[in-house]
Amino acid sequence: MTLEQIVRRHFPQADRAFVQESVARQVERNPDLYFALYCKDPRSMGGRYVNSDLFKETFAEYNASKESRGRYNAPVHNAAAVLASEQFRRVVSDNCEPYRDSALFLAGVPGAGKSSYVLRANSPFPNNLRVLYEGQLSNAGQAISKINKAIEAGLAAEITIVHISSEQALHNTIHRFHVQGRGASIEAMASIQGGLPDALRAVHECFGNAVKLHIIDRRGTLDAVLLHGWHHLPILESEGTYEDIKRKLAEILERDYRIGHIKEDAYEQAAGKAPRDFTRRVARERSRGFER
Repeated sequence: MTLEQIVRRHFPQADRAFVQESVARQVERNPDLYFALYCKDPRSMGGRYVNSDLFKETFAEYNASKESRGRYNAPVHNAAAVLASEQFRRVVSDNCEPYRDSALFLAGVPGAGKSSYVLRANSPFPNNLRVLYEGQLSNAGQAISKINKAIEAGLAAEITIVHISSEQALHNTIHRFHVQGRGASIEAMASIQGGLPDALRAVHECFGNAVKLHIIDRRGTLDAVLLHGWHHLPILESEGTYEDIKRKLAEILERDYRIGHIKEDAYEQAAGKAPRDFTRRVARERSRGFER
């Protein structure tokens, strides 16, 4: 089996560079180990729910603690994305249960509640669904390629977008950072939410109504509104362009940090700075404890 190439990024911090290379080499050497771990996780629905963030939890270096998830989220991302891409290919091409004849693509800004939508207890995984791919569709080329693979496999393809205000998404990712260690930068949030409408237009131009579009509009204070059809696509432009979203989120982030609503580590990761080296902090704390 040949995986896609795991692209290495440059990380000036020695521990982050080491973890990136270590995880990438382990995946390249024995990818089946990670596919087995992933499919054993009940949240993966036997591997039919494909999500690169869930793949990260198969890496011991990432999953060791809340702090390690924050510090090593970016370094392990490309390895997890390659595994998710291969898992998607495997599941889509597996026709041993022909009644599973549909593919659902789930997307939206980080913090929209996509994983919660999939994993909540009162939302059973549809039996006819061969694959549910949760990933970003804001890159038109990648989105079209994934959807085309599903259609070529004879599957009916649908897209569900979970739509939320960028301000609420920021608050949600800050909360997730404090609880789980994994946040999201305002750069990534603005890029994904701002780029999604045009990417989806490209998808519609390519496939037409052969691919269905659903939008879960969660901007209101009451229950979410479920919308069906491509004519609702302009709703996704409600938060503005990439520049609009990034400017707004930067203003909110600075304000909330200034008035003490968010802590410095949460502020720094949302601003796109490297998470603090918790390994040095732990070493210092142990040293101080020993001295006492």
